[in-house]
Parts: sequence; C-alpha cells; structure tokens
Amino acid sequence: MKLTIYIYISIVIFFISIIIFWIKSRKLYFKQSLANYDEVFTNYHVNFKREILKDQNYPWKLPIKYYIQDKDKVMETNVKHAILEIEKYTCIKFEEQQKFFNNSQGLIFKKGLSCYSFYGAQFKENSQEIQLSSKCYINPYIILHEIGHALGLMHEHARMARDKYIKVDESQLDDYGRENFRIRDNTTYYKNYSTAYDYASIMHYGPYDFGSFWKWLFGYPVMESKLYQQYTWMMGQHEKATFNDYKRINLAHCNWCGFVNNDTGEIINKDSIKCKNSGYPDFRDCSKCICSTGYTGQNCTEIIKSEEKCGNTTFIANETRIPLIFSLKMKCYIQFKTTNNDTKVEISISYINAPPYKNGICVESSAFQIKYRRDRGATGLLLCGHHSRHLTITSESKTILLFYEGIDNHSFITLSYHEIKKNKN
Repeated sequence: MKLTIYIYISIVIFFISIIIFWIKSRKLYFKQSLANYDEVFTNYHVNFKREILKDQNYPWKLPIKYYIQDKDKVMETNVKHAILEIEKYTCIKFEEQQKFFNNSQGLIFKKGLSCYSFYGAQFKENSQEIQLSSKCYINPYIILHEIGHALGLMHEHARMARDKYIKVDESQLDDYGRENFRIRDNTTYYKNYSTAYDYASIMHYGPYDFGSFWKWLFGYPVMESKLYQQYTWMMGQHEKATFNDYKRINLAHCNWCGFVNNDTGEIINKDSIKCKNSGYPDFRDCSKCICSTGYTGQNCTEIIKSEEKCGNTTFIANETRIPLIFSLKMKCYIQFKTTNNDTKVEISISYINAPPYKNGICVESSAFQIKYRRDRGATGLLLCGHHSRHLTITSESKTILLFYEGIDNHSFITLSYHEIKKNKN
C-alpha cells in the first residue's frame, strides 16, 4: 500500500517538474497570465480621442490635486514616483494634499481589491478615486498606467486599427475580459494624434492577460502579433511609458504650440512640419522640438551619437546585398538608408545574441531595437535573447534605424542590407 502511494506521489512530482521546466523554457510567468487587476470606468459625457480622451466638459485644472488615503510606505513612494515621471515628460503638474478632499477636482489614491481608474476627469468640482491593489501599487509604472487612464489614455489594444496588428483569442475571455478588449470604434469621437500602434505602450496588456489557465499552461496567448512574432513579447511591460504615450498626453492637454487641431487631433500644416522623425513642438518652448527616441537636434534630424568604437554607423543601401556584423560591448545607433525615392531598405538578420528578457518581456532598456516604421515615435521592434532564425525587415520609408546595445563581449548581431523597389511584395 505504501509502495503504491509512493509511486503515485513520484508520478505527480515528476509531471509537476516537467510542467515547471516547460513553462520556464517557454519564458512564461504566472504574473503574465490570467490575473490583470486593471479596471476602467467610462464617463459618457465627455468627448473621446483614440488612445486618449479629450475632456471638454470637465478639463483637468492644473496642478492636479492628489491625496494618498492609505499611508502605506511602498504605495506612497510608488505613487509619488509615477507622478514625478509624468511631470518630467509632460506639462501635467500635481499638488499633494495633506487631507482628504471632495470639494474640488483631484485624485484620491486608496487601497482596494483591484486596480481601477476612470477615463478622464469625471467632475468639475469633486475628486475621483484611483484604487490600487497590493499587486498594483508594488510597481510605480502600473500606477502610472492607472493615472494614464485618469488623464484620458485608452488601452492600446482597444484602438480602432488594432486588428491590423494583433490577433485576439476571444474564446478565452469572459464578459468582463471582452469589455477590456472591446475596440473603441466610434469614428465620430475617437481620433488620433498621428501616432501609430505601439506594442510596448504602458497602456497595452500582456499577451496572457485575462486568459484561460489551461491555454496559458500550454502556451496559447490571448493576444499575439500579426506582424513579427517578437512584438508579442513586447506587450505588457511595466518599466516605462513610451515616447508616444507621453506625446498623446502632451498634445491632448497642452497643445500650446498649435501643432494639432484640438477638435480632430490631426496635425496642422503637415507639409511644413518643423520637427522631423515624429517629433513635436516642445510645450515649454515652441521653437524647440521633443524628439523621438534615437533622434536629437533642433529639428530632430540628427541621430544620437554612437560610441567611437562603433566605427561607421551610416550605410547607404543599393541593389547589392552587403553583410555586416556588430559585436562586443558598445552602444551604437546605426542608420541604413537609400537615396532613391522609389526604393526602400531591407535588412535580413541571421543571428543575434541580444540582452536577455526581463520576466519574459523584451523591454526597450535592454534589447536591440529596429525602427523601420514610418512613425518613429512608436517603439521599434525589440529583439532579446539568442536568435538563429532568419528575420527580414523592410522599411516603411527610406531609412531603418538600429539601436545596438551590447551588454558584454558575447553580444552580436549578424545581418545584411540592400535596397528594394517600393512595389515589391
């Protein structure tokens, strides 16, 4: 009898060990799956913009007052960290209050069983809550996600054009999950600020959020990229808000330079844009630009300088396929471009040994990044870990920008580049 019990226990332990090994080998983590504690509530008396809600009835009055109701040291520290990040990159300013208030606009941060925030300002003369569970206030960038909702940011995976970029397995979702993935498709109210879909947005859920346990266990995500598979592993990061996240906030709340039409969100005078490469006028000084990642200069036309040991970092593509290797520990900003208006750049990556994933997610601070899309404000394709699979990337314009950041002497990327005709499929 005892022998039988020991055999059963051994079998159970064996299969559990196999499952754990399999999960780790596929870079799946419990915190990526099932439990997403984010909830949002919509006020239907305000005017929405795609990705961001434009408050017309009750615009936020700056500075935004806030009060941390539960004096948990970790929660207080992380709320203030999130607020400082927003103040650093946007025109939004906050003012801490020393006691609860409900006689003026503002935010009340309190503990709860889940994370939730309203979209936009709800009241003209009253405060509104942001509730944070222990699984949310442990990370300042999850808190930033919730403050983003209060400032009007919508979920990235709820964009009208999202079906061009991701596939959603709705069979895994219950009614609550489906609501969190519902596309905001009212073209009268949902406009954009000329920002492209950003897989790394702080407002994007992870690939396994709200999914079925069993499908997660066997590696079936709720969301996956329709473009490059590597985009799937960029979703759900809680390390930083992206350039386009902050760009949307600034253009919605402080379009003081008149860069966009306040009613439509469209850029005014596209043919005479001063700030290039998806930059936009600096709200602090309209004669300057806020440049997208990788670009600098008065008009965002310059590429950030590479380390000297990178050598040549500008390559002109022609019809001949040219091989190239970057290796060792160094930081390089590499541009591939074509001089012909009727051609694009194509790069083919053979092998890479890039920085590792962080908790199963490829994040911008620790990856090789390839910016090939027309909107240079959107996070580029991030590559992490070791790859030996062939990857071909074609530019949407005349250039590709590669950020190579080797973290040690084992880092490398092997590729080739050439130009192709624009009409080539």
